[in-house]
Amino acid sequence: MASPRLRRSLRAPRTTAALALALVAIAAAPARPADPTAPDPYSGTYDVLGTTVDTRSGDTRRIEGHVVLTRKNGHYAAAAELETDFPTQGGAMRTDVIGTGDGKRSGRGLAGSASTQLVIQTVPGVDTDFAFIPRQVGPRLVSTWIAHLEADGTLLIELTNHGAKGETYSPTRTTLRGKRVQMPQEPAPKP
Repeated sequence: MASPRLRRSLRAPRTTAALALALVAIAAAPARPADPTAPDPYSGTYDVLGTTVDTRSGDTRRIEGHVVLTRKNGHYAAAAELETDFPTQGGAMRTDVIGTGDGKRSGRGLAGSASTQLVIQTVPGVDTDFAFIPRQVGPRLVSTWIAHLEADGTLLIELTNHGAKGETYSPTRTTLRGKRVQMPQEPAPKP
């Protein structure tokens, strides 16, 4: 049995070293999940612009559009409508990049996975959304992504992309940067 003096010293550390050790142990403890009622810095619609790089060839292409993040039960749903000039045997073709994903808080940002479908125009110079214009469905992609907010509120998203099972697609890395935009149904931001 420990002496009363030893028991007291175990209950209430009095030395600076013991206190420092206790603080290190608390700091190293796993973080608790985010409070679902806490303010959400990520949910919203972002106009984004970026670059996709083919990891094999080094070729780059511009990509732009918008990304929507929505927090649901501690997880994030992501939706993207983007466009790029996708390389084909006939040359670069305007292509819609449409996808959904999910993620969760990870460190100081978000991390998750996404599924994407490419819709390639078949009439050069004509928008794929234009009525009665034939479209070609391109490869389906699977991605892993990370995102964080920079000090000025810019959302930075980095994706690693490859073809879904059975699809032919050269692996790529995409970096998107964008600012939150107010949607018509959202209240005006407070000053």
